[in-house]
Amino acid sequence: MFVRIESENNGRLRLIRKLRTAKGRSEEGRFAVEGINLVSEVIGRGLDIDFIMVSEGWLDDDRDERRIAVRNCAESGNITVCEAAENLFNRVTDTEYGAGVLAVVRKNEPDAGLIDALPLDSNILVLDRIQDPGNMGTMIRTAVAAGYSLILAVRGTVDIYSPKVLRATAGMVFEIPVIYVSDAAELSDMIRRSGKKAVVTVPDGGRPYYEEDLSKNTALIIGNEGRGVSDEVMDLARTRVTLPMKGNIESLNAAIAAAILMYEAVRK
Repeated sequence: MFVRIESENNGRLRLIRKLRTAKGRSEEGRFAVEGINLVSEVIGRGLDIDFIMVSEGWLDDDRDERRIAVRNCAESGNITVCEAAENLFNRVTDTEYGAGVLAVVRKNEPDAGLIDALPLDSNILVLDRIQDPGNMGTMIRTAVAAGYSLILAVRGTVDIYSPKVLRATAGMVFEIPVIYVSDAAELSDMIRRSGKKAVVTVPDGGRPYYEEDLSKNTALIIGNEGRGVSDEVMDLARTRVTLPMKGNIESLNAAIAAAILMYEAVRK
């Protein structure tokens, strides 16, 4: 079904503006993806799309199969496609990345019970208050590429449904379940239930990472970019590893460090 939007007070436009904040996404149980790559991703995966919005004239290009797929959604009657004047569309999207199309999608929060069903040899990534959306997105992509099964994120970690994180994951956020936990106590329970060996990175004093078996049955903990792993979470780890560094470098970027350690699962 096609719908024409001509008023800036339209309810769908107001909803999209609300979804630009973590609070709004939490209250609505929905998030927005911008740009043809991510919109095509959610269509292809059969996610629960509330509606798609396009800028006026965006659907007129018959040379792009992805645009044709959006038009087919409307013609089939399965998904509502809204067309808004360019000036209205640009007020609710990032004009660089939105590129004329966005979709509002209903969240599908993973069940915490997944932790009990993980294969014995699988690995999980634990994120302790990661703040940078680019780092978050990169770690999600790398976790998928390295064959990790699940991500646990301690409260204070950036929302995976923020526009910047979604772009940084390039759609891989839909490949791996991410479960948010409230504090170190809940995290401890989740790790215990998983049966994984908790491994934490420390700047120095830990065992060189290549001397530790990180290939399987590991809960790898990565801390906040500026403050590192909290004391409460640090106490959960039986194993501490260090990435040896030359020169006067104190630490690596969190996403780079995580990638090196996660790829031990592939190397071995």
